[in-house]
Amino acid sequence: MYPFRRILIPTDFSTASEWVFDDAVRIAGTTGAEIVILHIRMTWEKDPDELRFPADPRLYEYAEQQELGRLRDFIRRSNASVTTRLAVKQGPHAGEEIAKFVAAEDIDLVVIATHARHHVAHLLIGSTTLSVVNDPTVPVLAIRYGIRKRSGSMKRIVVPVHPGQTTNAALDLALAINQAQGGELHLVTVCSEADVPKAETMLRDLASRSANVHETIIRGSDVEREIIRHAAKADADVIFINARQQLTEKKINIVRHAPTPVMVVPG
Repeated sequence: MYPFRRILIPTDFSTASEWVFDDAVRIAGTTGAEIVILHIRMTWEKDPDELRFPADPRLYEYAEQQELGRLRDFIRRSNASVTTRLAVKQGPHAGEEIAKFVAAEDIDLVVIATHARHHVAHLLIGSTTLSVVNDPTVPVLAIRYGIRKRSGSMKRIVVPVHPGQTTNAALDLALAINQAQGGELHLVTVCSEADVPKAETMLRDLASRSANVHETIIRGSDVEREIIRHAAKADADVIFINARQQLTEKKINIVRHAPTPVMVVPG
């Protein structure tokens, strides 16, 4: 899973979908990854071969190549050592096409933009988009459109943990990145007063796995609010959360409202 070798950026050429390029380029530069820029031509469900906006195929191809070429040039100007590849697919459901592409092309990381008022920006609308975050097969880095730009590195990682969780996939990936980049790892548990002793034992055990780990227990029940608040207070570069099929509403709210990118890691 890490280091990342092939990073996918789906794009509909909107300003929101291009918001993630700086971060993706910096991650690729750190790990030596190739960036693949994917555009989905939308078709009708009743006729997957019919484009939703009929036009001469040559017009589509010309416009796509112009836009994809512009994005590739941006990456080259940002970091000439990062290799890029362009791809165009078509289908009635963008999320499904992205999932197929991830599997077929051995993608290690998907980087997408999210919108403050919706789950995901124009690129992934409704259930097809949410499926990319809800049931990922590889890590998905969701970056909310309009948040403060950061260095792109993951030096300060916040990982919510609790005694009842069934997977440590997010923590395992965070540990690998933390050890490679020499940053800080913040383990945060939000729990009731009665669960504090159990949380303390868990955090001590998890913290022993790596250097420079900070442990925090927050007494409360509003998990997403406390995680978002802690990430802001710690000036985190990214929040890592586990994904096992459908995300809970709490985790969806973290993705939607966090002031920092959120890494959704499959269990």
